[in-house]
Amino acid sequence: MEKKRKKFLDRPYFSWVTVSLITYLALECINQRSFVELCRYIVLRPYSFILNLAIVMLSYSVALFVKRRLFSFTVTGLLWTVMGVINLIVLVQRNTQFNCSDIFIFKYGILISPRYLSVIHYILIAVGIVGAVVATVILHKKGYLSRSENSKRHSSVAVGVLAVVILTMGIVGNVTGLLMPRFTNINQGYKNNGFIYAFFCSVAEIGVDEPENYTEGSVEAIISDFKENSAGKLKPNVIFVQLESFIDPKEFVGIEFASDPVPNFTRLKESCPSGHLNVSVLGGGTANTEFEILTGMNINDFGTIELPYESFLDSNTCETMAYNCKALGYKTHAIHNFSAGFYMRNKVFANMGFDTFTSFEYMTDVEYNPIGWAKDMIMERYIRLALDSTPERDFIQAITVQGHGSYPTDFDDSERDAATTYSSSDIEDYRSQIDYYVSQISEMDEFIGSLTDSLKDFEEPTVIAFYGDHLPGISLTEDMLETGSLYKTEYVIWSNFDIEAPDRDLCTYQLAAYVQTLAGHSSGQITKLHQTYMDTPEYEEYLKVLEYDIIEGDMLTYGSENPFEPSELEFGVEDILITDITYVDKSLYVTGENFNEHSSVYINGNRKNTEYINSTTLLVKGVRVREGDKIAVAQMSYQMPWTYLSKTEEYEY
Repeated sequence: MEKKRKKFLDRPYFSWVTVSLITYLALECINQRSFVELCRYIVLRPYSFILNLAIVMLSYSVALFVKRRLFSFTVTGLLWTVMGVINLIVLVQRNTQFNCSDIFIFKYGILISPRYLSVIHYILIAVGIVGAVVATVILHKKGYLSRSENSKRHSSVAVGVLAVVILTMGIVGNVTGLLMPRFTNINQGYKNNGFIYAFFCSVAEIGVDEPENYTEGSVEAIISDFKENSAGKLKPNVIFVQLESFIDPKEFVGIEFASDPVPNFTRLKESCPSGHLNVSVLGGGTANTEFEILTGMNINDFGTIELPYESFLDSNTCETMAYNCKALGYKTHAIHNFSAGFYMRNKVFANMGFDTFTSFEYMTDVEYNPIGWAKDMIMERYIRLALDSTPERDFIQAITVQGHGSYPTDFDDSERDAATTYSSSDIEDYRSQIDYYVSQISEMDEFIGSLTDSLKDFEEPTVIAFYGDHLPGISLTEDMLETGSLYKTEYVIWSNFDIEAPDRDLCTYQLAAYVQTLAGHSSGQITKLHQTYMDTPEYEEYLKVLEYDIIEGDMLTYGSENPFEPSELEFGVEDILITDITYVDKSLYVTGENFNEHSSVYINGNRKNTEYINSTTLLVKGVRVREGDKIAVAQMSYQMPWTYLSKTEEYEY
């Protein structure tokens, strides 16, 4: 065996091609999700298969120039193995492939990983990393040295030709349509392009491509028919409630429920404007649904699997519902029962025009579901606080989290099991996950009922749009859903005054403009475009022209100047205050208002270990305080415990 291995390594080109082929077949088998689908891909997409294989070969080509060929193969192979394992984990947990956006949000993944990984998983990961490092070091020191005398000149020529082939195939494939450098359906894009090429597309393809008809004249022609900025006399509060992974469970094929798991949502669908909502993400990507809702822009016109919160809005402002409502005299609020830093919302929301942001770090008495996500019922209290905090009308973007995965495979709810019948063997394979999911969706439905009940007699006219951001991260297929689509959720528009409108299916980026129409608003250029052209043949073309103009172009839409200034974002709508300081036996008692578990005491700018007593008292033990010391209380980021989101004014001892 040892002789065969050495003989294999002494044949540089043969070993190079063989190792590359085995690596790519393994990667692509994971991407295609089965060996049968892998074979189908090779037969139907040979162009893509050859290009992806060539890219893998290029990555292994270092082995042609070194004698430590086994070491070189091992290091490169470990990198591909990591990508393959990550892709497998993401596919299982989210039902979509690993892509560049996942790298940007890696820090968020670490934060929520305990909901997806057990202690054993962490141990296996640690053992795998340590084992890989040890094996690599040993191979480098004692690994077999190839005795082949292959010509480095010949190898250079081979690698150069390979690079030219890859470049040429990429260009030709893009021009002829054999490849899809920009794709909207991630699963289909990865299946058609192959894992490696599709991943690199997610890295390189960002922004909005310039439309062929983009000119000053074309922009002026589009906006010339817009209505004047106006608001109806009613001018209601406008609330968007983005429900994590929410769909009506009755849309699952092959499941029968003894009673309706979402009676409140069903009641609203029967009495209010509603319909299916075409979303662009599956199993994750909440921020992109949020982006489409708030901006009215079609994420499919952007780069492949782009995350605008990271690629654009982290440092640029953009027209949003918040800015549009502020132009009408509204106060604007964001509410989220998870960390403010997730998807950089603590920075991005200032560039989207929000006045306040109440995140998980500013909430008290939060209840949690079995896997640790905050329950959504807490949102009702903070929506009411936002409405009551201002004399003006309010725009609120509420983002819930209770329905989030990972969905347990060992969930047991005997009472619910007895009331649920699975008539399809395909979907029954996911019985435990679906039973858990339905249990959470039912509680989210209680939140919907409680919120609408509490606001039906509210003194201010109010309209609420409830909608699901994407389907749950369960390995569903189209035939398991009544809609036949993995990219359809539902929405319903409730109000405490009469609204008459027909049910209609919408895309995510159309919903805000539709709600504005029902509320009597016509504020914002993108909103006006939807309201003016939504049912015309030119609609999608005109939308892309304005998107390019705003994101990449000359901002002709706004007279060549960006009218949106970042807001002075405040965290929470309740002031956090220090009212008194008591120092006894090296224990510092800080008395005040609206403290919670995320409150930390700072003394002269240094953070101290803080014990939360209740909403009015914090305790710091074993500390020395002198006259003149400056005391403050900061709300610590749940995502990054070493930094804070806001801090009170300093209190002098």
